[in-house]
Formats: sequence, C-alpha cells, structure tokens
Amino acid sequence: MPTRYFQIAARAGLFVTVTLGLLLGCSKQEEIAKEVVRPVKLFEIKDTNGGDVRRFPAQVYSAEESKISFRIPGELIALPVKTAEEVSKGQLLARLDDRDIRNELDLRQADYDLTEINHKRIKSLREKKVVSQAELDTASTNLKSARASLKLAKDKLEYSTLTAPFDGRVARVDVENYQFVMNQQTILILQDSKTLKVNIQMPENILANVQREHVDEGYQPTVTFSGIPNRTFLVSYKEHSTTVTPGTQSYKVTFTMPVPEDIIVYPGMGATVAIDFVQLMNHEGSAPSVVVPLTAILEDDVTGQQQAWIYDPETGAVKPVLVAVGQVTREGIKVVSGLKQGDMVVTAGLTRLRSGMKVKPLTRERGL
Repeated sequence: MPTRYFQIAARAGLFVTVTLGLLLGCSKQEEIAKEVVRPVKLFEIKDTNGGDVRRFPAQVYSAEESKISFRIPGELIALPVKTAEEVSKGQLLARLDDRDIRNELDLRQADYDLTEINHKRIKSLREKKVVSQAELDTASTNLKSARASLKLAKDKLEYSTLTAPFDGRVARVDVENYQFVMNQQTILILQDSKTLKVNIQMPENILANVQREHVDEGYQPTVTFSGIPNRTFLVSYKEHSTTVTPGTQSYKVTFTMPVPEDIIVYPGMGATVAIDFVQLMNHEGSAPSVVVPLTAILEDDVTGQQQAWIYDPETGAVKPVLVAVGQVTREGIKVVSGLKQGDMVVTAGLTRLRSGMKVKPLTRERGL
C-alpha cells in the first residue's frame, strides 16, 4: 500500500513539474512576441540636389526710368498726360509756346536763302574771274554760318516739344500746364511698364563663393512681393556691382522680370528674392546631392565613417548606410553619396538602433 502511494505521488509531482515548465516556456515566448517596436522620427528625401536656399530682402525698380525735361525755357501750353497713365513711344508729353521760336526760324530761313543766292552769284563771278578768291571764300563762310544758324533754329523748334522716348507709364508729373519752366527742369518721370528690376544686397562672403565658370546660366531665382506672399515669380540675373555698397560689406545684384499682368507691382515695393545656391552652381558633371538634417548623420565608432540609418517601409526595419557628406547649409548638411531620392532616414535616437531592428514612424496625436 505505501509503495503504491509513493508511485502516485511521484507521478503527480512529475506532472506538476512538466506543466510549470510548459507554462514558463510559453510566458517567455509571449514576452519575445510582445517585444516593443520603437517609434522613430523620419525625414523623407524628396529630391536630389537638395537646396541651399538663401533669402534676401529686395527692392523693386523700373527697368528704365527717365526724367523728362526741356532743353530750353518757355511757357507750357500743352500737358496732355497725367500720373499713372500708360503712354506709347513717340506720344506727346508736353509742348512749349513756340511762337517766338517760329518767328526766329523764319528769320534764319530768310537769312540763309539770301546768303545762298549771294554765294551762287559770287561763285559765278569768280568763274569769270570778275571777283577775287577772297570774296568767294567770304561768301562760302557766310553761307556755312547761315546754314548753322538755320539748323539751330530748327532744333530749337524741335526742343519745344517733348515726346515719350519709350513705351511706359507716367510715374509722376511735377509741373502744371501754363507754367513757365526752365531748361533741364523735370517735367515728369517716365518709367518702363513692361520690365521690372529687382535689386538685392549680397554679402561678400556669399558672393565670393560663387564661381562664375560653374554657374548655371539657365537657373532662375524666385521673388515674392510683400503684399502677395503666397505667390512666387521667376527673375533673371542681369548684372552685379563690383564696388561695395557704402556702409555695408555687400554688393548690389540686379535681376529683371516681366511686369505681372494679373497683379499690380509698382517700383518701390518691397520683395524677397530666394536663391537656391545648389541649383545655381549645378553644372554638368557634378554629383547629385541631398540635404538632410544634421541629426540624421552619425559617425560609426568602429570605422570612423559617417553613416545614416534608412527605414524600409515594407519590412518596418532600419539599416545603416555609409555616406559622404559635404558642407553644412542653413537647411541641414549636404550628402553627396549614399542617399537617394525617396529614402527615409532616421533623424533621432541613432545610437539606440541596430541593423534589422523593427521600428515604426513617429506620429503625434492631434493637439500635442
């Protein structure tokens, strides 16, 4: 009887031991299965040659501006234009009272006609050797003088009228009609209404790094205007100064653009020019590059090389890749090899990652 009792007890103990072992094994498997998937902050590379965009305050000017004035003094009798009016090349802008000028012209014309007749008579007599060569020379000189006086009178009549030297807009009118004006006194200011100039001041440390032989001539920066911040317009490089702007260590750079047709942009308005220096210096044969946050690059402790961690959305895992980095820009750090468009790189907690580790993109709840 006791022997059978011990056999039953032994079997019961063995059953308990096996059961506990199975339970512990299942618990460990559940712990492994429930391994935490770490959330990581990701940055997606949207394009190559990632920008190094610099923004410069700008001022808008007319591409061509002229202060219109008379060469002679006189009384205004016609001023048919007004401020902000569009005018065409050759259109009348202002006219002086020309009655005295026309009278003078008639007198100079008569003097010339008489001198010309006298010159012909003296020349004929000289051919007959009736008069001396000195008399013919005097007649020729008088004819030249009369011709010059007649031309001056004609020019003076022409100077009594002002016409538009180019198509444009009257920016300002400084006088009133029937007013007596002096020579060189500004009558009005005419501005080109087709093209605008956009001027910026570029610091010397930036301008010095622009290598002319590597500049992409086809690249066009963009400009936004203060009153229309949600729209951008393309501008084209025109020229830059080679002398420093007084009081600064910067140089004036001028761009041009057509006047927008659907919005009003006048000279004097404020603007901002954005220049992507990566695109500006993008020349044939240069390696494509991307710009990523500084925190996306980590130096490998073993190899001493720079690396980034790429996230694979299909497997949910990350892996390290070796990269070659370039200069640091305002947007981040330039990577010249190792990354490409579409890659998603981890930008935080790189030291806690391992190859093949499962992660998930960090998403923030609304309101946090």
